[in-house]
Amino acid sequence: MNTIDPQTLIANLIAVVLGVTIHEFSHAFVAWRLDDDTAYNLGRVSFNPIVHFDPLGAMMMLFVTLGYAPLAWGRPVPINTARIRGGRRGLALSSLAGPTSNLLLATIASIPIQLGFQDALSPALQSFLYTVIVINLGLAAFNFIPLPPLDGFNTAVGLLPQGWVTPLERVRRPATMILMVLILVPWIGAQTNTFSIDFNILSAMVAPLYQLFTKLLLPVGGCCYCVHTADDPAT
Repeated sequence: MNTIDPQTLIANLIAVVLGVTIHEFSHAFVAWRLDDDTAYNLGRVSFNPIVHFDPLGAMMMLFVTLGYAPLAWGRPVPINTARIRGGRRGLALSSLAGPTSNLLLATIASIPIQLGFQDALSPALQSFLYTVIVINLGLAAFNFIPLPPLDGFNTAVGLLPQGWVTPLERVRRPATMILMVLILVPWIGAQTNTFSIDFNILSAMVAPLYQLFTKLLLPVGGCCYCVHTADDPAT
């Protein structure tokens, strides 16, 4: 595990909390605008990070930042497909809203870089902006993977023809377990030094999306910086 200084730790935590809060808020907001008030009635249409985290997920977020855990999570936003306008299509729009909001946040953070103002910023602020960019591009790329319970899978369920829905729903639970294995097994092997995996399937799925988003949203200098400082874009 690499040591991390307090300033970097705080910047990482703020960036992650900001990214997850915006992500979950966007799910809830789009569902509410599409007439499903389930999340709204639970207070989830809010920028208050407390309503979007359960205690364990928040604790794991700290452990991830310190390098003691491979994943963390926010509290899932409940979507009622029987109430949301458009049914499965509404589910797809709400699912897309989460990672799309992370791309938007990364874009906003990159504006000073895009305009060439980074030299006018303090080193700490520059570092924080790059952290926000890297983490949010990583969140977007990871959540676009079409595996449950990620947004890419729910988007596919919402957009594919009706005949695909039942087979996809049948594999939801076992595929969720597969995702956990893809996350945990390489991490456990690396932490214990008991085995190594030359090919990380999950990273191979995330990396192309991460690099695509980087090239589309950032200038050349920012692009190179983000790609080279993101050890694992899935986290």
